[in-house]
Amino acid sequence: MNLLPPNTTQLEKKITEVSVSALNLNGDLSSLIRIDDAPSEYLSILAWQFSVDRWQDDWPDEIKRAQIKNSIKVHRHKGTNYALRQIVESFGYSLSVHEWWQEAPMNEPGTFQITVETNGKALTERNYKTLVELLHDAKPLTRELKGIEINVINVTGETNVAAAMYCGEEITIYPKIEDPNSLLYPIFAFYEHEITNIYPK
Repeated sequence: MNLLPPNTTQLEKKITEVSVSALNLNGDLSSLIRIDDAPSEYLSILAWQFSVDRWQDDWPDEIKRAQIKNSIKVHRHKGTNYALRQIVESFGYSLSVHEWWQEAPMNEPGTFQITVETNGKALTERNYKTLVELLHDAKPLTRELKGIEINVINVTGETNVAAAMYCGEEITIYPKIEDPNSLLYPIFAFYEHEITNIYPK
């Protein structure tokens, strides 16, 4: 419905057209605050809203959404192994925590170590630094983190190793010569042979 007067200028008509398109918004505004439904360009705003500690704009959308979802859990359980595990799993990795009494020999009391398995997923240097910062942000303050071990490549499987050795000695002994002026010529020979087979050929 056009309510413009007949003497409307072209400029006024263009302004009206632009205003109508600007006001023609998506009626489902709640999708902007739903983490799974929000457009990619709104994820940084949701990260600020949910108080995500660390953020990278070049992260894939699935990691961004996982970080936003885990933020409340991490803040609620900060200082526990559960929070550390939530941080690592949001990147698609897995976490193992080694307490001081679980080490052999036992480590210094009140300390722990972390092992992160990337499970074959990519880990850039920037993501590595961010992950370490997140772990330090959420670690228990009552204990000292002695080290973080990150296994970028985890290979499991079976291997067969075989070895064989053959060794022998050959000695020649001559009879004793009674003539004291004669010369004795000792002879010693050593032979060694090794065969190594590698399967499958």
